[in-house]
Amino acid sequence: MHDKIAASNRAFRVAELELAIQDYDMAIQLDPNDAMAYANRGIAYDELGEGQLAIHDFDKAIQLNPNYTKAYFERGDAYDKLGELELVIQDFGDVIRLDPSDVRAYYNRGAAYSGLGQYQRAIQDYDKIIQLDQSDDFAYSDRAEAYAELGQYERAVQDYDKVIQLYPESASANDYNNRGAAYSGLGQYQRAIQDYDKAIRLNPKYADTYNNRGAAYSGLGQYQRAIQDYDKAIQMWAPEASYYNNRSVAYRKVGKDAEADADKDKACLKDRKYC
Repeated sequence: MHDKIAASNRAFRVAELELAIQDYDMAIQLDPNDAMAYANRGIAYDELGEGQLAIHDFDKAIQLNPNYTKAYFERGDAYDKLGELELVIQDFGDVIRLDPSDVRAYYNRGAAYSGLGQYQRAIQDYDKIIQLDQSDDFAYSDRAEAYAELGQYERAVQDYDKVIQLYPESASANDYNNRGAAYSGLGQYQRAIQDYDKAIRLNPKYADTYNNRGAAYSGLGQYQRAIQDYDKAIQMWAPEASYYNNRSVAYRKVGKDAEADADKDKACLKDRKYC
């Protein structure tokens, strides 16, 4: 029933967008220099999944009005959907040039930098967001992820601390899981386990957290407890090769070579990098 309702809603929305495009077509015929009409038609095309048509309209809007912040923003979003991260960075850079206080532009450019592995540049954008709003927990969280990617786990922990301190009642399982991973990166496995415990209480179906807690137990040499957590992770998400690989290592540590070999084979079948 819900699927039918969703399909009906989607069909209705498509019809609305197609009518809107017709209206913008007419507006452009009446005034070929109407940058707003091109930008709005581009938004409609983008929502319909017609990314290239959308970009063509945003190009035209910007040609007509080189200071049209909305057109740069929407084109950046369209490029993002197409995976064109370098162009995303350029467009949101133009948004920031035109409006240095646009927090969303810093977010989007930071995410694009992260997607390209340019984490230090991403951190600079998240720094700017925090300068603009020191209570923005998402900026601290995204910056923490970038620090973790750079192996700067102490800074990652500090940012995750800030996320949890800002809104303790709404801190998520993901927040605690990520801080736990940063503690593990520092070799502070007991503190990591405390965070994983909290994450699991908040979301008992979070397979990655069981896997991560298993790795922390392994770091402490508690391989049987690690195996129990890997078991749980695999029960929840059997396709994940790394879970089998991690359990294989733990089995090997407790002398269960047959089980270790079986898990290693399963990991290899699912992902050749484990072969």
